[in-house]
Amino acid sequence: MLSPSTLPSIPLVTDLTALTGDQPGSATLYCPSCEGLAGSAYDSLVLLPIHDANERLLSELRNGVLSEAPVFAGVFALDPFRRHVDILKALKAAGCHRVVNFPSVTAIDGEMRVSLEDFGYGVAAEISLLSTAVAKGFSALAVVDSFDMAQEAVAIGVSGLVAVRHANDAMLVELSKLAHENSLGLFRLPDAVDRA
Repeated sequence: MLSPSTLPSIPLVTDLTALTGDQPGSATLYCPSCEGLAGSAYDSLVLLPIHDANERLLSELRNGVLSEAPVFAGVFALDPFRRHVDILKALKAAGCHRVVNFPSVTAIDGEMRVSLEDFGYGVAAEISLLSTAVAKGFSALAVVDSFDMAQEAVAIGVSGLVAVRHANDAMLVELSKLAHENSLGLFRLPDAVDRA
């Protein structure tokens, strides 16, 4: 049986200059808005409205060039100010052809999650972003918190799955079976943002 400690953690970087040609693993998540959020709650803190995650991402990509390592740009699918097609167009113009739905609503649960889903700011919006990206030729990773979400992501053609940190062993076993249907397999979000 899988446990979070044996599942490979996807490296999360906040600065493109920190990337070298020798990146560990087969994928890296790039989210400049996570800078300074080294605690274990980074995945929910980056969702706070004080962060304009997509503006920060696009600004940083305009200033730098992605290395040849497989780096997936963390795109906030619930951005109230930008359409998915516009974000993807800007990423492509910056030379970025890989995306992941991060920051993600999967970091939230309970009544807040239900409210977000009711207002259309939930999993469906994230799957829509990934579907549009794949249709436009992007490689995509899907951060998932349920088997159903993972099934939808695999059906639209994502390259890999990333399990949320709070995934239990039973869910990880289910996800690992689905992950065999894509090229990169299954990762988990790291316990904290690496300060390296």
